[in-house]
Amino acid sequence: MNRLFSKSLLGLAGVSFLLCSSQLAMALVPNNVAIILNSGSTNTIGYRIYVSPSGEVNYVDGKGSNQGKLSQKLTKNFFRDLKIAEPLSNLPKQSCVKSVSFGTTTTIRLADQQSPDISCPGNVKAQSLDNDVIAIAKALNVVNVPKSQGKPLPPRNF
Repeated sequence: MNRLFSKSLLGLAGVSFLLCSSQLAMALVPNNVAIILNSGSTNTIGYRIYVSPSGEVNYVDGKGSNQGKLSQKLTKNFFRDLKIAEPLSNLPKQSCVKSVSFGTTTTIRLADQQSPDISCPGNVKAQSLDNDVIAIAKALNVVNVPKSQGKPLPPRNF
């Protein structure tokens, strides 16, 4: 019985540590870093791209994680469009028809703001952001990898 209690206590301590670690990781993403989140679909793996105002990026997709640097022009356009669209949560939500097997959603987080799905843009501001995200993903060669050909993304810590 003592052994069971010890294992339970150890397990509880481990869970507490993980919760605290994820809280710490949330705090490690600076407020000026934009996070592009693509959900993936039934058949594909999504991606996450962390973009700093300097153009430095870290990203993870079904092929793994990597880092890179965006052009100054692309970075400037993206952050200008983010500023114009603020607050991101006020962008209109738009419904659009998507494939059940391959339809994805793409959102952007910046500080405490999160956009609705910009891949179904509800106005010109959301369309500009969607165009920026497409250009960023293309510049980094980030794609939705088929689940049969990639690895699942590590859990989000935010």
